[in-house]
Order: sequence, then structure tokens, then C-alpha cells
Amino acid sequence: MIAGITGVSGNAFALSQPNIDCQSGSICVHPGDFMTYSTEFEKVSSIETYTFGDHIGTDKVSVSITSVLNGTKIQSNNILDLKTGFYNETANGSGLPILVMAPTPINIGKNISGVSEKTQNFIGSQRDVVSVANNTATATNEIGYDKETGVLMYLHLIPKSANAVTSILDVSFPTKYDLINTNMFANSVTQADLQIPSWIKNNAKWWAQGSLTDDDFTKGIQYMVQNGMMKIPHTQSDSSLPHQIPSWVKTSAGWWANGQISDIDFVKGIQYLANSNIIHV
Repeated sequence: MIAGITGVSGNAFALSQPNIDCQSGSICVHPGDFMTYSTEFEKVSSIETYTFGDHIGTDKVSVSITSVLNGTKIQSNNILDLKTGFYNETANGSGLPILVMAPTPINIGKNISGVSEKTQNFIGSQRDVVSVANNTATATNEIGYDKETGVLMYLHLIPKSANAVTSILDVSFPTKYDLINTNMFANSVTQADLQIPSWIKNNAKWWAQGSLTDDDFTKGIQYMVQNGMMKIPHTQSDSSLPHQIPSWVKTSAGWWANGQISDIDFVKGIQYLANSNIIHV
């Protein structure tokens, strides 16, 4: 399977500075952001999930890539350089490019052939998509990115001939990526949409400090959500995500308890726990 598909980036969000905004013209990701794709490569179908974790300094982020193929799960843990857009870097700076994210904002070159903007329905929400299409004698290619977040919505590289490969995008077999799940579009949730009792910050602080167990913290969140004391935006559950609490969730809880990140950023961690079926809400 394709381990990743290209992109370039740069992000000023860091573990030591959790409230720095993403820079214009860079890939903008935060701990807990994930995208899941239905893929086809060399006539083999799979489900691939990209999950972003802790930021490392100001220009790197951990990214977990999970592929589920014929019921078998393969996972790799990588470090993505947000300036170059490469992960699995070697000593000379080369590596694998990641194409599931594009720098934002995405600017449309109106005079460029094949570039257009369209609206796409995604799980009940309307997304503005920037599309780049290339129809040649040998292949029909189209790539679409969500204009707001830079998330890859789809990639379709369809050859017209099994033998003619004349450009970098042309392939001898169909290659497809279609977004089927993400929490990236929950960024539009406003503070008014969230209802979080203020005393939950005590639990988050104790948990981050190690005074509260993982089990007690998740049970507390589950109880509050199920009884209407806390509301979080709904996203689809994803069985391909790791079923254990990653370190960045606890780190984010501590930041939130200390007022370093917003309620919305904290809720991303809770959404991750729900999406990965660590808690059931």
C-alpha cells in the first residue's frame, strides 16, 4: 500500500508553547487530529488512518499511520517534519512525502487549467473543495482538498491504458483515496456549542499529575457525557485507531486545566477517546 502521499508544511504549535496559532501557508494540525481513508492501490483495498500526536519543538509532529488490509492491521509511528512535509527522514533530509494534508489557506490559481472549486457533502456537512483535474490521453487524474483545513478529500488516478505512463501522475493501475472519517472538520464548533462543567478541570489536573488513574478519568468523562452534564461534538468511531490513551491526551488535559489551551482543543482529546472506543458515549 502507499504509505503516504505528498505535501509540504510548517507549524509553530509546540509542546512547550501549546497556544501558538498555526502559521499561514503551512499545514495546520493539532494533537488528536486524524483522517481515515478508503484506499485502493494496485487493485488492493484497505483502510488507512493518519493520526497526529505530540508536537516536537516547533517544526515536527508525531504521526501514526495505520493500514487495515484483509483484517490485518499494520501500524507505523513516524516523525513528520512540518517544514519539509517529509516523514521517516534519513540523515540527508530525504524521506516519504505526505499528501493527506495541504498548506492552508489554499489559494486558487484561477488561470490554471484544471483547477476549480466545488462543494462536496461529507457526512451531512457541506465542504468547499479545491480540485485539480488532469485528463490526458493515458489517464484521468483528480485530487481534491478541503479549502478550510487542507485535508485531502479524494485522490483518483485512473489509467486509460495499462502500459502508457507519460507523466508523474500517470499510473498503470487505479489508485484511489477517499476520505471516510475525520475530526478535522469539528474545528468550526464554537465555544457556545460546548457545555463543560468547570469542576472537570480538577479531574483533568489530577489526571495529568498522576493523582487520578486513566480508568477513573475515562469513567468520569463517560458518566458526564451519558448523563448530559458534558456535551462534545459527535464524530464517527474508528476501529483502526489504537485502543489505548496516547500521551498527548493527558498532556492536553494538563494544559487545559492550567488555561493554556481552549475548551475546543481539550474536547479534541475526548473525541479521540470516543473515536477509538476507549470510552463509549
